[in-house]
Amino acid sequence: GKTTMVQKIVHDWATGKIYPHFQFVFSFKFRDLNTIDCKINLRQLILHQYPYFGNMLGEVWKNPEGLLFIFDCLDQFKGRINFADSWRDTEPQHKCPDPESRCKVSEIVYSLIQHKLLPGCSVLVTTRPTV
Repeated sequence: GKTTMVQKIVHDWATGKIYPHFQFVFSFKFRDLNTIDCKINLRQLILHQYPYFGNMLGEVWKNPEGLLFIFDCLDQFKGRINFADSWRDTEPQHKCPDPESRCKVSEIVYSLIQHKLLPGCSVLVTTRPTV
């Protein structure tokens, strides 16, 4: 259900049915992100999945309000993202301040959600409910 919903959102956005204020939608599966075991920057993360963006990303970053990042199936992520730790906001090693900073995947996702990275962008995360 979660992945199908994400596919429908991306399809409906691409066909102009929803979210016209987003210029770009970047969709990632946590299952795929599990294969990245080194530090990476957001530019590399996007280009790995969307190589046709080439050198356009510098322009894309200029309007973060027009960006939607979708991260599907957080429950399948092997990394750890603790959203309850407010102290992380003050720890520089846990922040990914810009798209060129090399960070762990978990830090990139955390920084996008906390609006430390590309403030103004939108982020949608799907997950299975915990019991």
